[in-house]
Amino acid sequence: MKYKRFHGALSAKFAWKDLKSEPILSLCLVLGIVAVLAPLIVIAGLRSGVLTSVRQTLLEDPHAREIVNISNRSFTDQTLKQLANRKDVQFLAPRTRTLAASLFMEKQGDLGSGRHIMLTPTIKNDLLLKDIHPFIENNHEIILSQSAANHLHVKKGDEITAYLNRILNGQKQQVQFSLKIIGIVPPSITDQDSAYVTLPLAVGIENYQDGIKDWLPQLKDLPLPAQTIYSGFRLYTHNINELPTLDADLRKSGIDIISKAGDVEGLLSLDKRLSLLFICVASLGGCGLCISLGAGLWANTERKRKSLALLRFNGFSALDLILFPLVQAIILALSGAIIALGAAYGAGQLINMLFSSVLPPNHALFLLNSWIIFGALGLTVMGGIIVSLLSGNRAAKIQPWEGVTAL
Repeated sequence: MKYKRFHGALSAKFAWKDLKSEPILSLCLVLGIVAVLAPLIVIAGLRSGVLTSVRQTLLEDPHAREIVNISNRSFTDQTLKQLANRKDVQFLAPRTRTLAASLFMEKQGDLGSGRHIMLTPTIKNDLLLKDIHPFIENNHEIILSQSAANHLHVKKGDEITAYLNRILNGQKQQVQFSLKIIGIVPPSITDQDSAYVTLPLAVGIENYQDGIKDWLPQLKDLPLPAQTIYSGFRLYTHNINELPTLDADLRKSGIDIISKAGDVEGLLSLDKRLSLLFICVASLGGCGLCISLGAGLWANTERKRKSLALLRFNGFSALDLILFPLVQAIILALSGAIIALGAAYGAGQLINMLFSSVLPPNHALFLLNSWIIFGALGLTVMGGIIVSLLSGNRAAKIQPWEGVTAL
């Protein structure tokens, strides 16, 4: 029973000392791993950086996840609520008829400086305005676009006069009222002359122009009818991956819309193509790495055949000899992966520095994330373990008498 004892710790110790006894050979095996693995990590980092940069650019665009219908239709409250309750819809705001969604505005005390401003209804949790103003609570408050504010020569806190006209029973009628600017949205949100207003104000303006209701003296008294029929909507998905599917569903239902689904589909297609390209390159590189490491371990096993036979003669089991190249493979693979990660990180930082002048702020061309780090370590060690089993199987077949005949 003596030869069946397991000497795992001792075998691992011998494997480590064997690597230390031949530092040049061990270094060559490690550098062989680095030479194959480092370029693969750089490619993976470039893929990650490019895709992350494109995704970040889309996410920074407030309209990247937006869908807006482009032709006036009749949408009931119930229809829009059903659409808003979809799992892929994060926010939905109704829109009034395009021809009724404008007001002539001018700065108080600055006659002749006014112009027509397009109105966009907003409700609570509007994603476009979350960084500007949380919610427009009062009907007399508005948020202007930067373009509109520049043309009207106004700023946040100023008051403007709005003029609302209609023709009823052959007579031209006009009402005017004051609105307070509580925020200015940057051009990144919209470059048009537009104003964000409460939904009751937008509906009230539409009803007045259609001759449905007269104008109330106080804006705060503007009601929101329970069964309002809206002409459109604007909505936002939770993430850009959901945009193409929702876009397709709405078009199938006969709704004319505009969105950036094409850009998102292009990004997703790029992701798949880059992933396929990386898999092909990584597969070739991985095969080369495994062959290089496996050949080194196999050659080392053949060179140490007599020494391993003596270990068998002195009570080491076949499992002990299998462990010998296995431990060496893990040590070499980990060492090579760590050095390769360090080399790839340095190369990646150089790439980011060289391209920093042409990249947007806070964007990187090379990105070494945790998935790449742990993936490189895990797959390299796994590959080392697999190829070491071939050498281990060769070592396990060594017979004790081979060491005796060598003496």
